[in-house]
Amino acid sequence: MHEHQAMLYYQQQMKCVCQRPGLHAPALVANYIEAGLSAARYYEKNNSMLLQELYLRRTFHEILNKMCDSLIHCAIRKQCLEQLYKPLLALKRFYRSHNSTGKYLILEREARILSHEFNPF
Repeated sequence: MHEHQAMLYYQQQMKCVCQRPGLHAPALVANYIEAGLSAARYYEKNNSMLLQELYLRRTFHEILNKMCDSLIHCAIRKQCLEQLYKPLLALKRFYRSHNSTGKYLILEREARILSHEFNPF
């Protein structure tokens, strides 16, 4: 699947050292998130709720993990913090439509705690 390959590509790019991090980091993180959300939309159209949730959660956790990783360039970590709301809002919509707001609240709390603990600013 094309979205899955895009996710792997951007995931590898976030591990690399950016030559111009101030310019590349916002687009790199945004492209990774968009690839993950596109994969989730694809599975939503095919009525595969489990795979849709998997890609949403995978995107969220990958961004959260990159934000907390001190070996990742600071510009990428900052962008992960600034753009964390995108997969979080997608998860909120998903869990609200499936009457599972408790799962969303757990993820939101995790993001809140980790963003305060590992704030790259």
